[in-house]
Order: sequence, then structure tokens, then C-alpha cells
Amino acid sequence: YDACQAWAKTTAEEQGRVYVHPFDDPHVIAGQGTVGLEILTQLGRANGNTKSADTTQDVIFVPVGGGGLIAGIATYVKALRPDVLV
Repeated sequence: YDACQAWAKTTAEEQGRVYVHPFDDPHVIAGQGTVGLEILTQLGRANGNTKSADTTQDVIFVPVGGGGLIAGIATYVKALRPDVLV
């Protein structure tokens, strides 16, 4: 990963482009939060609730690589459902 990241940063700089970190960027993390929205919305519908993202879900398991996905999901879910373990 480190070699690829170094190449991407160098190439972006040489070509006058913007390097966006794949998981350690606040905008990327905010975008990942939409997965939390999808989870709560779909679980709410599965439980017969069509108007809100309120569910009876206790735990959400998230695969972890760089941490951006879990950061976004946890931020969104905890804002609406602080009782849910992520």
C-alpha cells in the first residue's frame, strides 16, 4: 500500500491533480456514513417501519481495512442510535 500511495501522491503533484486519501479524509469518511444511512433505512423497512430509520438492531459489524468505512458508519449510526454497538 505504501508504495502505491507514494506513487499516487507523486503523480498527482506532477500532473497538478488533487490526491484524495482513500480512508483518512473527512469527506471520504462522511461519504462512507451513507452506508450507515442505508443500513438503518433497510433494517427499518425490514422491521415494518417505512417512515424512519429506527430499528431494533443492537450491533452492526463492519469490516476494517484503513478505518474510513467504520468511521463513517459509526459516526452516522451513533448520531441517530447511540445504543447500537458498531
